[in-house]
Amino acid sequence: MKSKKLLFMIFTLVCFLAAGVCLIVNMAINQQITWAAYPILSISFGWAVLSLLFVKKHGIILLFCALTLLLPPYLYFISKITPVTDWFMPIGLPSAIAGIIASWILFLLFRLVKINIWYKLAISVFLLGVVISPIIVHFVELYLEAEPSHWYSFLKAFICIIASAVLGMLGFRKSKTDQNHIYTYS
Repeated sequence: MKSKKLLFMIFTLVCFLAAGVCLIVNMAINQQITWAAYPILSISFGWAVLSLLFVKKHGIILLFCALTLLLPPYLYFISKITPVTDWFMPIGLPSAIAGIIASWILFLLFRLVKINIWYKLAISVFLLGVVISPIIVHFVELYLEAEPSHWYSFLKAFICIIASAVLGMLGFRKSKTDQNHIYTYS
């Protein structure tokens, strides 16, 4: 208990010092806050989310809830201080929503589903590489008014499908090996 409290205090101090150093250096060089806004916002966001890992009960669930609630406003504020305008709604928000949904699915998969780790990894690679990534790429291409790069999307999806299949086969092999050990020792 005491070590967790000490780690939280050290984590908070490091975040505070890092933000402070950025602010001091930025003020010394530019006499105003310019680039330091990015790391200060990011450090604050990271502290707000990661500090929940130090909560005694349900820390990881609280972390995911905080990530869900804080990521969109964080991206909104970053979008307001960047020289590139109007990217939050077309790219930032859809990407954040896709990432949050994927994070929750993977969290629940790893937390609640009782299958071996190789199957979980196969599902993770497939979800992130074949489902979520193309969604995010689609929104970026729409925003940039770029011609869709189908070869890249197909290649990435193909590689992720192969990687998922390999991980799935490892999972199948592991489950067969585990069954053989159960029958051997029974």
